[in-house]
Amino acid sequence: MRNENIEKSVHLLISLIDRISHGESLGSPAPISIRNIFDNNVDQQGGSLRLACAFLAVYSIVDKTWDFKSVPTGVRGRYGDKLLASELTFRNITFHKNITAFGENLGWKGAVRQFDLTKDSRFSDFLIRLKATTPSQRKELVDHIAWRLQSSRVIQQALPPLPASYLSYARSLSLCEKLIAIPSEGHIQQFLVAAFIEIHRRRFGHRVVTHHPHASDKFDGTKGDIEEFRDYELIAAYEVTVRNDWKNRLTDFGSKVSDGKLHKYVIFAANVRSDSDLHPATKLIKFVNRLSFDLAVVDLSDFFSVFCAELHREEIGEALNRAYELLTEPRLCGRDDFIKKFLAVTDAWLES
Repeated sequence: MRNENIEKSVHLLISLIDRISHGESLGSPAPISIRNIFDNNVDQQGGSLRLACAFLAVYSIVDKTWDFKSVPTGVRGRYGDKLLASELTFRNITFHKNITAFGENLGWKGAVRQFDLTKDSRFSDFLIRLKATTPSQRKELVDHIAWRLQSSRVIQQALPPLPASYLSYARSLSLCEKLIAIPSEGHIQQFLVAAFIEIHRRRFGHRVVTHHPHASDKFDGTKGDIEEFRDYELIAAYEVTVRNDWKNRLTDFGSKVSDGKLHKYVIFAANVRSDSDLHPATKLIKFVNRLSFDLAVVDLSDFFSVFCAELHREEIGEALNRAYELLTEPRLCGRDDFIKKFLAVTDAWLES
């Protein structure tokens, strides 16, 4: 029978890491005495010991009956050590030094119920100190461990630092046009728009947040695919779409404008200039006249024409790498097929 607490522990740690990656606070930092329970035991150690200690700390708050000395049954395999290592590697976490199965590496084979980790010098001090903590202190420690792992995340950038000539207006726009032409169910298009807005609005101290392209706005209460904040006040919301069915959601957009107290709603859409309802502007006037709110509909190509002119060359490089980072973020996308297509386009552009 499978030990479900093993898989629950893995998913708990991964969910905490994802929350941190998404900019969420897990609460007040743990006191140094709590942090040192983990840090002092793993900082000079290999990836297997590091990951085993992280796992055992999380397991201690999931399985309330664990004795703080035995190897949890079922820790090895697809639901335990291999799952945890693969999920971390997928997220570009480097803390575990890319090991694939800490249980096997540490010799946790055979009759693991006979193992007593408090007699193993690699774990004894850590487990004795872990057992002496209260449940709330263990929760603080696990939050700290999640942060330690997340802070080791290294994102491969799509573009290296480039000479100024590479990011001229024409070359930058050419790259953007190639990227937004990639079939990606709207992911690449949304993340590019979000990244360019984020880098531009940084000049004014604004915060830009992008959401999963297929997230339910009604479920999570967001007002758009991309939201812009001044301090904590929502000041703009944007929808990014490569489909034409957004026209069926005008009532929904109106509700977002009302609920968010927005001055207007902005949609960045594909093929606006070839849509007889929307172009030229005289047609757009007729289209929006029946609405109770101000609606801006901007062709994706026009967006990048303007922003490639507005941003400085180094800012364009930042925006393109930021879009790639969003694309690799598991909570937003993480689709390997989209990532490979993005890199194929940028690699070809670098050589052109």
